[in-house]
Amino acid sequence: FATVSVMVARGSEPSLPFRLQNKSLKEKPSDPVEWTVSDVVDYFTEAGFAEQASAFQEQEIDGKSLLLMQRTDVLTGLSIRLGPALKIYEYHIKVLQQAKSSLSSLTLPI
Repeated sequence: FATVSVMVARGSEPSLPFRLQNKSLKEKPSDPVEWTVSDVVDYFTEAGFAEQASAFQEQEIDGKSLLLMQRTDVLTGLSIRLGPALKIYEYHIKVLQQAKSSLSSLTLPI
């Protein structure tokens, strides 16, 4: 069972890392690939982006889609303001993608 730590951005700077399966957060799978659209919305709401979280709901972004997103998708495809879009991509989506990539590279074939 792997634990993924990410930096959470509230406002303009990342805050302390938190664990995705932290009990204070709503229960969601620790692996973002398994997140539903509601899990993605909850994640961004809890990370301080409640206003922007609805864009993920409207575009039906689940965990698999989230991990496939590129910078341009976030900046132009979600119709959210540039400042929050940059923070969402740099401090959250990119970090989740890198964490997933790191975990995948550690998996050895059996």
